Amino acid sequence: MASEILTVIWQTLQNVWTTLQEPNIWIRIALSVILLIMLIGLSLWQKTSFESKLIWIFLRGFIQIVLFGSFLTLIFGIQKLWMQFLIILLMCIFAAYTNYQSYPYPKMFLIGLLAITSSTMFVMSIVIFSGAIFAAIPNLPFIIEGIIPYPPTGEYVIPMGSMVIASAMRMSGIALERTKSDITKSRGRIEAALALGDSSKNAIQNILQDSYKASLTPTINRVATLGIVSIPGLMSGMIIGGVPPIEAAVYQVVIFLMLLSAAFIASIITNMIFTRQFFTKQQQINLVFLNTLIQLEQVKIDKKKVRQKKRGERRKKRKTNQMK
Repeated sequence: MASEILTVIWQTLQNVWTTLQEPNIWIRIALSVILLIMLIGLSLWQKTSFESKLIWIFLRGFIQIVLFGSFLTLIFGIQKLWMQFLIILLMCIFAAYTNYQSYPYPKMFLIGLLAITSSTMFVMSIVIFSGAIFAAIPNLPFIIEGIIPYPPTGEYVIPMGSMVIASAMRMSGIALERTKSDITKSRGRIEAALALGDSSKNAIQNILQDSYKASLTPTINRVATLGIVSIPGLMSGMIIGGVPPIEAAVYQVVIFLMLLSAAFIASIITNMIFTRQFFTKQQQINLVFLNTLIQLEQVKIDKKKVRQKKRGERRKKRKTNQMK
């Protein structure tokens, strides 16, 4: 396996070097510098002092995008399905860590990892093996002609997986934050329900329903406006690439259903596990956990104030330098 990976890496580096030797690439870059010169001129005109920064981000961005393109060429060439799922798993781990940074609550990394990974793997497995997009596995009693031939390669599976992961990460985070906020605000009503003998699950059922609606509504609205208000970039790119419009439309609809499914599953798993920490085994409000959340929320507010203060100081310093 190691020799195969090294071979793929070597072939990728050779392809990158061959591509960079083509004159058309450098002609395009030279033409794009015209826009950079225009930006520098606008910066000098408005005295924003962004000239050196613009040049730096252009050079840095060029190097980064070449390296990123090389990496994409490498992973898109992966043929084995288990390696594709391994890369998706690594992406899920990073997504869970990113969510934890945004919502640094107790056990949030493990909860996010379980929710994002399980929802992504479940949805991707259904799509890959059902024939909804990829042609179904051969030697079955029936044949389904998918849009993409089987077995799928990394150039199809990994971008689809990244979209599913991003949707699951974002929507589960929205649902989590809405649930936490509503439970904190409705503490008195929840305690009254528990005192009357209701279960913790029933006491917060309406809160969970509202959080699911809040997290899924943006994606549902996007699906509702397909073809009328907006034409998604994925569908447009496929059509430009030569795919028949009907197949591109089907592909786009399946993608949106994948995003909704993964988001809903991830939100349910996240809320089911996270909300258990709000209650004790005796079906009472867990005051220790609630106080921990309040302290973490205060830390977030304090950090935000510090960032705003530093941002204000930088603005003042910039204005002072411009006046000089």
